[in-house]
Formats: sequence, C-alpha cells, structure tokens
Amino acid sequence: MSDETRMGYQPALDGLRAVSVIAVILYHAGLSWIPGGFIGVEVFFVVSGFLITSLMIDEQHAFGKVDLKQFWIRRARRLLPALFAMLIAVLVAVTFFATDSAADFRRDVGPSLVYFSNWWQIYFVETPYFAANSLPTLRHLWSLAVEEQWYVIWPVVFAFVLGNKRIPKRISAVFIALLAAGVMVGTAQAFIADNETRINFLYLSTASRSSGLLLGAALACAWRPWKKAVVKFRVVRSTAADVLAIASLAALGYIAATVHVADESLYKGWLAVATVASMLIIAAVVRSGGSLIQKLFSFPLLVEIGRRSYGLYLWHWPIFVVAGARLSSTRLAYALTATVIVNEFVYQFIETPARKGAIGIWFKKRRELSAVRRRLPFVFSAAVVALVGVSSVQLSGIQARDVSIDTGNSDVVFVAPTSVPVSVTTVPNAPVTSTTLAKLPRRLLIVGDSQAHAVAINKPSGIEKTFTITDGSIDGCGVYDRGVGIGGESGKFRRNFANCAGFEKKWTKAATSSKADVALVIIGAWEVMDLQINSFLFKVNTLPADTIFKTQLQRGIDALRKQNVAVALLEIACMRPVESKGGPVPPLPQRGDDTRTGHLNELMREVAAPENDGVYFVNGPKEWCNDPKVANSLSYRWDGVHVYKPGAKLILETIAPALLQIPVTRSK
Repeated sequence: MSDETRMGYQPALDGLRAVSVIAVILYHAGLSWIPGGFIGVEVFFVVSGFLITSLMIDEQHAFGKVDLKQFWIRRARRLLPALFAMLIAVLVAVTFFATDSAADFRRDVGPSLVYFSNWWQIYFVETPYFAANSLPTLRHLWSLAVEEQWYVIWPVVFAFVLGNKRIPKRISAVFIALLAAGVMVGTAQAFIADNETRINFLYLSTASRSSGLLLGAALACAWRPWKKAVVKFRVVRSTAADVLAIASLAALGYIAATVHVADESLYKGWLAVATVASMLIIAAVVRSGGSLIQKLFSFPLLVEIGRRSYGLYLWHWPIFVVAGARLSSTRLAYALTATVIVNEFVYQFIETPARKGAIGIWFKKRRELSAVRRRLPFVFSAAVVALVGVSSVQLSGIQARDVSIDTGNSDVVFVAPTSVPVSVTTVPNAPVTSTTLAKLPRRLLIVGDSQAHAVAINKPSGIEKTFTITDGSIDGCGVYDRGVGIGGESGKFRRNFANCAGFEKKWTKAATSSKADVALVIIGAWEVMDLQINSFLFKVNTLPADTIFKTQLQRGIDALRKQNVAVALLEIACMRPVESKGGPVPPLPQRGDDTRTGHLNELMREVAAPENDGVYFVNGPKEWCNDPKVANSLSYRWDGVHVYKPGAKLILETIAPALLQIPVTRSK
C-alpha cells in the first residue's frame, strides 16, 4: 500500500483534540460562561471513531486483514501506562493528603482499572454524574471506559463483518450512519424530563453515547480524500468545506456556551447536532490540498496540546479535585499549572517510551546492558509495588468524612430551658385528646435537606436529657421531588430533584422507626431557587410557585401526621453563603436573598395556620438576620448555610421551649 493511499498523520486532528480538551477542562473548572464544555467529549468520540476505523481500513488494504492482537497491544501501550501512573499518583494523594476523597477513590478504582467506570457510575453510584455535590477523583474516567469498550468491540465487528471485501465501503458507511442516527433518535425518545436516573444513563452509557463513535466510523468508510487529489472546482470545494466547518465550529461553541448537561434540549437535539458538527469538521480538516480550517487546527501550539490531550484529560480532574480548583481563581491557576507540568513529565518519560515499545526494546537488549541498567527496572517496579501496597493498606482504614460534621468545638454544651413560653402557632380552643406535655426526653425527628442533617449531627452535648434526636434528613432534598432548581449568578446552576421522589415516605419511615413525638422540618436551601418543570419556569414569589411549594410541603406534613407525629416547621434562616473548601454547592445568591427566605416563611406560616391541627411554625434565632457577627461567622455555619456545633446549639436552644410546649399524641 503506497503512502498516497494511506491516511498518514493528520496534525489538524490533534488541533481539534486540543480545542476539545480545553473546553472540557474549562467546564470542569466550574466556569459559568462555559456550562456546555462537556461537549468536547463528544468531539473526542467522533475523532476516535474516525481514526480507529481509518487505521483498520488502511491495514486491511495493506495486509488483507486486521491483526486484532497487534491492534489491542498498540491500544494498551497507548492508554494503560499513563492510566496506571495517574491511578498510583491519585492513590498516594488521597491516602496521605486529600483524605476527603479517599472513600470515593476506594469505591471507584476497581472499575477504572477494567474500563467499567461508566456502567459503575450508572448502576452502583447513588449520586448522578452531574450532581453538584459530588466530586469523586475518578469520575471523569467514564468517557475513557466508553472508548475502551469501543476499542474491544468495534475491531471484532469490523474484522468479521464490515471488513468483508465483498461489501463496498460506501455501503458500510450508509449502514453505520443509519445505526448512528438510530442511536440519536433512540436517545431523544428515551429522555424523560426530571428523571435524574434516566438522564444519568443517557449521558454515561456506551449505548447512548455510541452515536459519535459510529458516525466517525461511517465517515472513515465514506471519506478518504487522501487517496487522490481533486482538481476540478478546487477553490469552490475548499470554500464550501471551510463554510461548513466554521458553521459547525460555531454550533459547538453555542452548545458550550448555553447548554447544561441535564437540559432536555441536549438529549433531544443538541447532542446530535454536536455529533454531526464534529463529523463535518473532521471531514474538512483531513481534505487534501489544504483549507482555512485545516490551517487553523494545524497551528503548532494546538497540535502539541492535542498530542498530549489524553494525558491532560487524565490528570486535570483529579488535580482539580485535590487542589480545590473551583474555590478560587488562584487555586485554579495552580491546578492548571500542575496539570501541565505533571502531564508533560508523564508524556515524556512514561507515555511516549511505552508507546514506542520501550519495555520490549529493553527486554531484547538486556544482555547488552550494564548490570545497573538491567536491574533498574526491577528496582523501580519493586519501589512502585511497595508504594502501592503501603498506600492501599493505609487507604483501607480511611473512613468517609462528612464535611458537615464539626470535628472541633467539643465543649459546646446545650443549656436546657427553664421555662416554656408561648412561641408557636397553636390551635386556640382546639380539643387535644390523649396528650402529654414535655415528657423528657422528647423524641425529636429532624427531617429536611442537608441543613437538617447538619443540625442533627452537630447537636451539642448534654441535649440528650431534653431531646432524643433522630436524623431523618435527605441530602439535597427539601420538599420538591420533580423539576430542576435554577440558581447561580447567571442562572447556570442546576439541581434536578428527580432523586427526591418519595421524600415523604422516607420521612414516614424515619418517624415510625424513631417513634417520634415531634418532627422538626428544616428546609429552604433548595426551595429558594426558581423551579423549572419541563418548559415552565416557576419563579419564587409568584402564585404558581407558591402553590407548588405549599402543596409539596403539605404532602410531607400529611405523611407525618398519619403517624400521629406533631410537626414543627422551622423558620428558614437568613443564609449568608460563601465559598468553602469541600462545599458541595457554590454560594448561590438565591440563598442569600432575604426576600426569598422571608416569602417562604410566610407561606409556611399559612400552612401552619390554626385550622391545620398538629402543625406549628417555630421561630428560629433572630441572629441569623440581625447579628452579622453570628450570621457571617464560619464557626457557626461553615459555608454560611450549614451549621457547625455553635450554630446547632443556637438553633436548638432557641426553639427548645417551643418544641417542648407542643402537645403530642401518646403512642398507642
């Protein structure tokens, strides 16, 4: 096979890879102006499908068949050394430095080693990929798992089906393209709004994300412009290719700047647009004769970045997590610098030598080497094995840490009330049968979102004589169980509430198991956000939003009242959110909007009106709104929202008289 009929090295494809990996890195940095930077992964998929299929076509033409064994050996040399280096480095980092990430790493490292990460995250990790409150160090390996599964399956399909010489490549291209189109249509049809589990599957699964790989393969079968130069209408063809490519690049830019990973429009159109746009750009940059777009992506700096794109993708995310890159621009700058330096070292001394067969070369020439050089690989390997062994033993003993737990302030002690003043909304002249007042300790169930969890786990010492507290909270869930919360400085933050479905049943289960006298409902961290359900946006302090809030709150109340549990609705505090290391959610301005929290409190007062028997509105500490020294103190609330022990003490001591005054129905 002559050089003229082989694809050869295409530097512009590396330039395209560079742009894609930069988009992904900026997206992972949490920058609000590029919420759709994840689309760079789709570009990678299309490029991979095109390159791998083109290489197999070349090999088949040259040798009459595809050597699957050699194909997989080449893939292993290309992928595994850098992956192993990254996993070992992250193992050491999370074991001895970033121990907060140890539990997630321990959970995910096994599937990562066998390229099963995407299915692992779908079926075995409770938190969805795009959750704002989860930053596992190996989360990004899902896309590499998709590609590696492709590398295992597709060569077999090609060698035994599509590689048949009696089947014209253009026929194969049509068949593969139709298959890709079927995946796109199937993905759009399978999308279910507000179903977090389904969205997670569609984003991560090999089946739903194979359209890019397939379309790239179809292009490789149909488009091989390097085989012969086209003379006729060269300028017109080149101009048309540039126009299509630039329009496609603009489409990708629009997606990167406007589309969120959980948006319905992504799965029902934009993902398919990104796939087709990527294919058109690839078709343009591999044309013979050169073009404007080809020159653009062949810019030397872009090409060098693209050659290192695999390593940059591997290293940037764990470094971002360990360094807390999202917390500040300074941390981000340090994390980016570290990513470039670490990746360059690995690229030069591990990735490139391994790809060139350094191990095989050493083995063949080992007898010619000096004793030191012969033994050096064994010494190095032994040191690595020892490091992995020691780190693994240490890692196994590290427990997952809840960032809401106050590990200090052990001297915070609850002061029991000496009197019980009237401070709750009660039912005047309402008959109360079979009740008891303040039989101590009162069984108190705390339900609600992560604010409720923070109060429950940071209760001050000594409170057990007054209250027996049970934590019935659900992280990330208030009373909304569908739709998407919209927040952030520019409305780019999203919180899908689909995983909160059945919250009232969980409240009921906790009330039954704890035999609660009173359920304290602590919500508001999510309800202050505007709620989008399908294409409708319900803004806080509008009648439709008010109706949804009160209806959902009443569902939870009704479930608790059926268990004969009195319900206390805690006043939503004035929140003062700030950036904080380990904080799962950025400081949402909606939480710091006192008009929003004030309006929600008015709605809760209406729900706890006198005609609603057994439900009480409890006023919280005034200091959250009126005393800046308390409200802004990170010792009271570590992120301005979730309390530590001093904050929990303040709340519980403030509301204790009201909680003790509430009449409760005796257990039968």
